[in-house]
Amino acid sequence: MHLEFVGILINNNTYRRISSGKIGTESLTNYEEAAAVYGLVPCFFTIHHISLSTGKVAGYIPAPAGFSRVYIPIPRAVHMRAIYHKRQEQELIDQLINRGVFVYNGRTRYSKNVIHHMLEQDPEVSRSLPHTVKATPVSIRSMLSQHGDLVLKPCSGSIGVGIMRLKGTSLHSQFTYSRSSPSASGWRTVTLPPGKLHPLIHRRIRQAPFLVQQRIPLAEHDGRPFDIRVTVQRGGNGRWEVAGMFAKTSAPRMFVSNIAQGGSAYRVPDILSLCMPDVPADLTIERIAEFSIYIARILSRSIPYAADFGMDIGITEEGKLYFIECNGCDQRYGFLEAGMAEVWKRTYHNPMAFARYLYDHGVWPHE
Repeated sequence: MHLEFVGILINNNTYRRISSGKIGTESLTNYEEAAAVYGLVPCFFTIHHISLSTGKVAGYIPAPAGFSRVYIPIPRAVHMRAIYHKRQEQELIDQLINRGVFVYNGRTRYSKNVIHHMLEQDPEVSRSLPHTVKATPVSIRSMLSQHGDLVLKPCSGSIGVGIMRLKGTSLHSQFTYSRSSPSASGWRTVTLPPGKLHPLIHRRIRQAPFLVQQRIPLAEHDGRPFDIRVTVQRGGNGRWEVAGMFAKTSAPRMFVSNIAQGGSAYRVPDILSLCMPDVPADLTIERIAEFSIYIARILSRSIPYAADFGMDIGITEEGKLYFIECNGCDQRYGFLEAGMAEVWKRTYHNPMAFARYLYDHGVWPHE
């Protein structure tokens, strides 16, 4: 096994902080330690430091005292840990791939409606999807009459920003929303006449695509609904595996379980034993893992170079599993919040093991 560079494509804020050592939620040390196991040296850079004309990249590599700036050939394997929205940026990623560079997780932002459409084609998974349609005034009123409790979410939103809840009866409806970001300190609930939609709903669904979704009756811990964040990654054998999972509860009296929105993280066996004591926790965890890997395989058929998903899996008190959503740039720090430092490190270890797989085999895995 010979020493090679592996690229870590990071966002601009993380890159600017490298010299100060105050990186934030991403752990560059974890990458360094994991890469060393496989004879790799991580090189951290942004998309703006790549030169297709020279075939080189400017970036930082670990040094005895911090990091050193280097100018090296573009590594043959690049782990995407940034989110890019501009067409030119995605075109550059595509050009790298066309030149034979393995940019795994070449796309880290997936529209929720596109993911839902991919999964609803599979009869096994379609039964585990909440009823979801494009949000329009007509569809929102229709869904409210069918289900009585809805979540409205932006197709391209993340960490719970912009999400709203509408709960209705024949007498009135309650609309919960936030104007702040993060939302945890700015939630408001107002009562509306039956059939009336708040002006904020009209404004938001005009400004950007939204989905309206049946709210799943999630199991609760101390009156706070929770779901399971499952990190599914390709590892050293090239196949999908579950790196770990933790439970996310909402903030008190809220409905959004994102940690960035005031939620809390727990170990899954602990929360399942408390909330579902009649069912062995290990059996439920096994079901969640199998379900998540099955979904990863389905999605990877349509999403080229996918290697890392952070999935939110809902579970009801009866034990029924639901797919809620996923992203391709899993934040990972929830494992630390849940006191799972070793699993947190594993989420960095697997991508480096997969880079070794790509170097050794020279082809993308079939599965």
